[in-house]
Amino acid sequence: MSTLHDLTTTEFAALSPRPRVALIPVGATEQHGPNLAMGVDWRIAEAIARRVAATLSPTAVATPALPFGLSGHHMDFPGTISIGADAFRAVLTDVARSLRAHGITKVVFVNGHRGNENVLGVLITELAYQHGIEAASTFWMTQAADAIARHRVTRRWGHACEIETSVAMALTADLVRPDALEPGDLIDDYGAFEDNYEPFAAGVVRSFASRTRNGVFGDATRATLEAGTEISTVAIERTTEFVRDFARRPSRLPDPR
Repeated sequence: MSTLHDLTTTEFAALSPRPRVALIPVGATEQHGPNLAMGVDWRIAEAIARRVAATLSPTAVATPALPFGLSGHHMDFPGTISIGADAFRAVLTDVARSLRAHGITKVVFVNGHRGNENVLGVLITELAYQHGIEAASTFWMTQAADAIARHRVTRRWGHACEIETSVAMALTADLVRPDALEPGDLIDDYGAFEDNYEPFAAGVVRSFASRTRNGVFGDATRATLEAGTEISTVAIERTTEFVRDFARRPSRLPDPR
């Protein structure tokens, strides 16, 4: 048993012990140029959550993924779907509260989209302080940062690039378009301290269409299955270690006072 949605209600009710942690995959449905299908962010998150839950079962269980995220910066590219921060937080808050009502007292959001990171930080804080639910979030690019550094070959990487395409080859191969892979067609138009690939950058809001003509960073033509396997394995192993420890520790919710 590793996925909640594959159980009947009677099968779930009969579980003993009841899972302590729910892994909730979150991602996006957004453009990834010609290189990757638009569901790649949530599908990678789902694949990671399923594998972690399978290893830790019955302690952890994976839920269905939320396939929409904060993708306003991609809306110039056809097919992208974006939801707002309030909608994102509201849905996931209700999911977490539902799980608690059924005895699952901790949640981990397994994220596949960098654009969700800021709102996830707000969400897990609200769940703790306002709802008494212990929550955390993970992101494979963070958990596997050292493995990514070994395989990154471009300076501006991170979206439909050699890294994300490699991971998709390993975890969601059906979403890769190997005959259409392109490097990023970048637009080099950065103001003072606006380039977040450089030190001392300010926080600014810019659309992807103002940074890349084809919606791609990096060079997906240099992606490999071997790189994707190493990166995804590292991310899954570290996420598993985190969730195992998170599950076994007593609740450390902050004092609401």
